[in-house]
Amino acid sequence: MSLITTHALCLRKIDFSETSQILTLLTDKLGTTGAIAKGAKREKSSIGGPLDLLCLYQVVLYDRSRRGTLSILAQAELIDFFAAARRDYESFRAAQSIRELLLSMEVPPQDGAATMLLAVKALRSLGAGRDNEALAHFAWGMLRALGVEPEVTRCVASGREPSGRVEVSFSLREMGLVSPPHDQGRGDLVRLSPPVLDVLRRLAVGEPLSGATVDACRSAFRLLAWLLAQQGGKRLRTVAAPDRAGVL
Repeated sequence: MSLITTHALCLRKIDFSETSQILTLLTDKLGTTGAIAKGAKREKSSIGGPLDLLCLYQVVLYDRSRRGTLSILAQAELIDFFAAARRDYESFRAAQSIRELLLSMEVPPQDGAATMLLAVKALRSLGAGRDNEALAHFAWGMLRALGVEPEVTRCVASGREPSGRVEVSFSLREMGLVSPPHDQGRGDLVRLSPPVLDVLRRLAVGEPLSGATVDACRSAFRLLAWLLAQQGGKRLRTVAAPDRAGVL
């Protein structure tokens, strides 16, 4: 076993016996990994105490991930518990959305550092009254980190740019806009309202989301989160698949 010091975001914890925990951690060196914290809940724990959800730690792990088994947590030091994200219900709910998104995929070691930076940035931006903007930025950034970038500035078939004044079709299969007549007879389309398209366009070109409505940011996040979950092959419990009969 190799001994690794890494930053870790606690995504899941399960009590194991009266004194130990089974953990799912996002780390910058190992990506998503499982670990057992033996004796973490003992009063005089060598680990430093039990780990809590959505807290950032510096940890020391005996890495056994290559064996397909749980690593062993040897030590954990709290770095940040993201107090602003816990001040009110909306911010805490946004933090839970970030946690579920991260749990919906297996982050490989090569993507661990980029994913960690995006997650920490998003969690630290919560609590300032722009939680839905932070969620949209996080989901878009995660898709980019995975090498996927939806085409939201022009039609994937014709290259035609939308006017931004009317609803447009978005292909879930091709992850891009589809304009007439290329949208005829397809069952993989959702309709995007002008405000939602504007949020997506701004994310794509790197413009601030200031002035975007809460509903538009929420709808953009819903679409991006669903696309993101599909990359990991898992279903999100709190984000429903886009309604192909309705309009986002």
